[in-house]
Amino acid sequence: MTLNNRTYTSLATPQAKRHLQGLLDSVNDTTAYREHMVALGKLLAATVTLSLSQKDNADTLIISTAEDADFLQCGVSKELYNRGLSSKLAVFWNHHYQLTDHSSVAPIVHKFIQSGYESATDIIIVKSIMSGSCVVRTNLIEMLDNIQNIDNIFILAPVAHQQSEEKLRAEFPLSISQKFKFICFAIDEKRDNTGEVIPGIGGQVYELLGLKDQPVLTAYMPHVVEKLAFADI
Repeated sequence: MTLNNRTYTSLATPQAKRHLQGLLDSVNDTTAYREHMVALGKLLAATVTLSLSQKDNADTLIISTAEDADFLQCGVSKELYNRGLSSKLAVFWNHHYQLTDHSSVAPIVHKFIQSGYESATDIIIVKSIMSGSCVVRTNLIEMLDNIQNIDNIFILAPVAHQQSEEKLRAEFPLSISQKFKFICFAIDEKRDNTGEVIPGIGGQVYELLGLKDQPVLTAYMPHVVEKLAFADI
């Protein structure tokens, strides 16, 4: 279904569409915006649990940015837990910026990786919006060398730009890209003059979640990382 340059995928249930609209309607309400992100994380995760539940005692590695860790990622991990599926978590603080040629880079400045992830057979990458391929590419490359038996790489995002899948696949050899499974509820065609996908998720996710700026620039620590880090002490 196409509406205002937005195409809903076949996975977009009425509930998913309601939460997508909730993101756009809550741009001045941080609490509501966060709640919609958590709910969308649960709905996205529900679409892949059947594939994961067929594995015996195999952890799934969830890869998240720091800004998504307590919200979209939280919804994903809660849904897996509720379905009796175990997971490990890797969180990255990316410094995302444009070069003079307008290409984007997102070097990793800090990271938290839960021990025991190496045996994972499935990877779930969560991203609040798939605009391009920069952040997902960077964070996935960081983990690939240490995981030997990957069956699936699920890329979960509520919204994606129509060219994002093609861009990400082009960054990897076929041996990796053939494992990609893109899961999103809405695909948008347009960008504004700053490159922001519209309607997207309503703007820059940092401010919308109440984080002020990129977590790497503000010393922001997700609660889930604090909890796991202290649990390992």
